Amino acid sequence: MKSKVDTGHSRLGERLRALRQARGMTLQQLAEASQCSRSFLSMLERGQTDVSATLLQRLAAAFHLSAADLLPDEGRTDTLKIVRHGEAPRIVDLGPGVQVQVLFNDLLQKIQPVLLILEPASEQRNDTGHAGEEFVYVLEGEIQLTVHDSPTRTLRSGDSAYYPSALPHCLANAARESARILTMSTPPRIV
Repeated sequence: MKSKVDTGHSRLGERLRALRQARGMTLQQLAEASQCSRSFLSMLERGQTDVSATLLQRLAAAFHLSAADLLPDEGRTDTLKIVRHGEAPRIVDLGPGVQVQVLFNDLLQKIQPVLLILEPASEQRNDTGHAGEEFVYVLEGEIQLTVHDSPTRTLRSGDSAYYPSALPHCLANAARESARILTMSTPPRIV
């Protein structure tokens, strides 16, 4: 039977492995980014060793997170996670006329749902792309979706699209009214 300490190591290791894989990193890449050995990281991911506070901070920095984000929530055993209306964090620094509400912010999950609000004449552009895939569903309004070299497509309320997010992509609102879009990205990332 595992002790609480062993279980804690195991859960931290599981979180680290899930996060590393979601970011598309190899053990070697994480070892280089956190300045520790690949073999130690492998043991840590398997729950076979403990981690110092200093190394935990270096691992968190490699993922652009805080150390607290890496620690498992030992008090939480419920597999159902609920975010109540008005409790989701808002990010407002993505450009004029663009509002983002992260509907569930856990980088260790497999998807990241986001409510994106585009005011008239605004856009959410990613010119370099990022790992993973994206799904968009227009809740209200009309948007113009451009993915890489494909022709721009108009999406209206009730329309959806799915595309590899590694390609450059842009959601733009050329209409006179705000548009509300539900997006889901995998793997999760900081918006």
